[in-house]
Amino acid sequence: MEANLVGGEVAKDKREFPYANWGPWPAVFAVLIALCVGLFLSVPALIVGSQNGKIEALFPPDYSSGASFDSGNSSALAVDSKAHRLFADHEDEVRVFGALGQEIGAQRVGGLEDSQGVAFDSRRGTLWISEKSQGRILKYQAAGKGPAKQLATVEGRELSTPVPIEPEAIAVAPATGGVYAIDAANDEVVRLNAKGEYVGVLEAVDSPAGSFDFGKNDNDIAVNEERGAGFGDVYVLSSKDDGTVFAFAPTGKFLWELKPESGDEFASLTLGAKGLILIAEPNGDIYPYVTGNYAFGPGPERLEGKPIEAGNEVGSIASAGSGHLFVARELDGTLTTLGSVISQIATELGFLLVPMALASMKGAKGLRTILERLGFRAFKPSAFGWMALAFVIYLAFTIFYSVVITEPKQKDIAESFGPTFLQILLIVIAAPIAEETCFRGMLFGGLREKLPRLAAALICGLIFGALHALTGITAVPPLIVFGFLLALLYERTGSIIPGILLHMLNNTIALLGQ
Repeated sequence: MEANLVGGEVAKDKREFPYANWGPWPAVFAVLIALCVGLFLSVPALIVGSQNGKIEALFPPDYSSGASFDSGNSSALAVDSKAHRLFADHEDEVRVFGALGQEIGAQRVGGLEDSQGVAFDSRRGTLWISEKSQGRILKYQAAGKGPAKQLATVEGRELSTPVPIEPEAIAVAPATGGVYAIDAANDEVVRLNAKGEYVGVLEAVDSPAGSFDFGKNDNDIAVNEERGAGFGDVYVLSSKDDGTVFAFAPTGKFLWELKPESGDEFASLTLGAKGLILIAEPNGDIYPYVTGNYAFGPGPERLEGKPIEAGNEVGSIASAGSGHLFVARELDGTLTTLGSVISQIATELGFLLVPMALASMKGAKGLRTILERLGFRAFKPSAFGWMALAFVIYLAFTIFYSVVITEPKQKDIAESFGPTFLQILLIVIAAPIAEETCFRGMLFGGLREKLPRLAAALICGLIFGALHALTGITAVPPLIVFGFLLALLYERTGSIIPGILLHMLNNTIALLGQ
């Protein structure tokens, strides 16, 4: 007689839970093998679908067509509106491009270390570059057709700041020629004069947030250079969580604070014509906001209508005087639609083939036996009630987590698969079947042979959630709970099919919400 410990008692001779011919350690090890198989099968995706970063110029009025140039990820852009040049920061160099997108090699600034920001003062012909890891800001004379000449090096340790700075995005004050530099290490914006001397910091103490809270990526800053109302105003994007834009007068007085609408995020900003602020989201939608004079009122309002589509992975945007936009897309390491589809199929094959290989050992009499060992069995109508209960518990925890801790977010991979029918096929159908086979059928099935059900379900949920960390760390806790509940659903019904159906429902809701 085979025995299972369930709630401290020996299970009945006729067990409801399928017999697995493997134990906990083979199950855990097989998950790692499945991941390796998926990575190996994904190699063709890297060959046929690897993309490089680039800069695109989008032209008004529809911004639907433009020119592409440059290669590699650019972390910041600056425009010389007088000489029609574009400066693109690449961490170890700043490249310069002409009006037709041609690179001006003679004006390239090299020999940089971890540069994160670039700003150009058209009135004075000076170029400012920040080096984050070095804690310094460099100043160059970059007017004319010749190479840039370094004028000064502003060392962070020489400034009158309480701690060393790590400057990121920077912007020029048009009236004075000074510089604003985001110092994410200390959650402040450092102010320098035209000579590079420290004159203070911008503080957000009067804002609803009470202070800046800079994240590791996507922080940005821009200054209004257009004469008239708002001239010299400073706009700071603190992209922690969903992002917040803070506005300050040239005097440093706080004006207003802007948060994204529900479900949106801020990635970069620039100043357009007629007092517009253009704010880009990571997925490539750029929305214009009307600023006006809000010194004594609320923040700006987003203009109605279709956004400017700039493509995925937007890293930085810059507006030219002619009205067109430059968009730096950080595509290094990302895949084309074909590459993404191949990679997804490869991952799902790994999650299917390895469990089936493991279940085929030790006397399997055919495909039917293999599938039964992995939990593909008929289930009673009562399973629908357990499915509903599991989903309600998962939904309740997700709501609690969103309200009390943070809103769970995962990277939107659906759009990378192209047509809607492929998104449905890969995300709603194939992914639940493959993941339930691997994590519930194989992993939980193996753990359950030696461990109590709650312990096995918890380990299964932990591994399931942890492996989704790459798509969004904040979504891991809810996914741990989801994996835990799916394992218990398998335990209760004796089949992974209810879990597959529930998983399909969850992925359908997620797909519709993206």
